[in-house]
Amino acid sequence: MSSQKKIRVILLKNRTVPIDKYESECESKSFEPVFIPLIKHTHITQDFRNVLNSAPNYLNSINYIIITSQRTVESLNESIIPKLTKEQKATLFSKTVYTVGPATAAFIKRSGFTNVKGGEEAGNGSILADIIINDLTVGVETQSSNELLFLVGEIRRDIIPKKLSSKGIKVREVVTYKTEDLDDNFTRFVHAAKPNDDDEKFSNWVVVFSPQGTKGITQYLYTENHSSDSKKLRIASIGPTTKKYLDSNNITSDVVSPKPDPRSLLDAIELYEHHS
Repeated sequence: MSSQKKIRVILLKNRTVPIDKYESECESKSFEPVFIPLIKHTHITQDFRNVLNSAPNYLNSINYIIITSQRTVESLNESIIPKLTKEQKATLFSKTVYTVGPATAAFIKRSGFTNVKGGEEAGNGSILADIIINDLTVGVETQSSNELLFLVGEIRRDIIPKKLSSKGIKVREVVTYKTEDLDDNFTRFVHAAKPNDDDEKFSNWVVVFSPQGTKGITQYLYTENHSSDSKKLRIASIGPTTKKYLDSNNITSDVVSPKPDPRSLLDAIELYEHHS
């Protein structure tokens, strides 16, 4: 790669506030981050409140919580935790929380939880389920518990509940947020991805985090992916699940992040550029 060439990274995600680790990591490498939100999130608090109201001692009866999304943490921080009593907050923060990926683990710790497991060691839901099974059936965490509380989005995969249920571990799912596609996400993406006079100076990357909200964008990426134009977009998948989704749409990922975290992703992009 020419030393004059800059790297623009189009991130198909909402910017996390107040700090987005992808933005920070891009800036540390002198990459230009561009955020294209594809979906909007709406917090749902009633399901959680219903659980507490139906069984006032419910928080005392569980030992473990599963959280796999930063959106769930945002919902807790902004809409659920502020409405809990001091005693309920203390009880909630004392629970062991299982999560996927280092970024979400760090977010959970900043919220006040002190015992967070998975994280760096759990790159996806299937691995996290294996960690939980090991802890609760053969590991040091073995103890009686009626069920695990799984805080989820309205749209979610069922890998974790199925795997845990197969081992006789009960899981109670409570919805904490819902997502909707933004009507103008495709237009905003094309505007960001469309070549302009300055693009001779840039190597343009698109990072796909999830299938949600990408229908029109995947069609655009397919066209770019099969173009002979040397300035076509490079495509990065945040992990094997996203790569599989792109593969199913005949889109080749130039890079697959070894781990679902900013440094692994951007190191992989940088390595690709170094050898191109």
